[in-house]
Amino acid sequence: MMHGTEDIEQEKRRVARRPAAQDAPPVLCWFDVAPTGPAEAYAARLRNVLDAVLGLALSENFDDADLPVGSVPEWFTAVSGPRPAEAPEFTRRGRERYAAEIRGGSWELQAWLYEFDPGSGTRGWAWWDLTHSADDGTTRIWVDTWGESFFACDELRWLALVAGSDDVSGPYLAKAERWHAER
Repeated sequence: MMHGTEDIEQEKRRVARRPAAQDAPPVLCWFDVAPTGPAEAYAARLRNVLDAVLGLALSENFDDADLPVGSVPEWFTAVSGPRPAEAPEFTRRGRERYAAEIRGGSWELQAWLYEFDPGSGTRGWAWWDLTHSADDGTTRIWVDTWGESFFACDELRWLALVAGSDDVSGPYLAKAERWHAER
């Protein structure tokens, strides 16, 4: 799926704040996530990385060899860089979980950033929202997949785990009403 400039601008706005119910597509996908720490801190880490990379998608030429990483949070560049041992503990644990689940190893920073190339079409999702369950401590990541239940999402799973999660399950497809009922 190609991500045009207007689509990325809308996605960036959704990273910053919950979208209106009337803006939701008929169907969304979600991932259940088990943060290792406070849900608010976890959400902030996710949002900070996505805000930075979507900003790069809007401002940078992806034909260049390397994208600038000054806006990307240091913890994320550390865990995705050549010296992950210098990254915070929560990111290293997520990196280990990802390697165990995916068996493809970890993501290199520039390769991960290039997944957000607006002209690439490899990213099969767009950020929609994040909700929390006070009952069981689960955080739910919602994405727009244009109605698809099977889509490329390893870069999202990487971010979800290294942001401080012990587990990421999904994707699960649901009508948008289910998302809207959650806060």
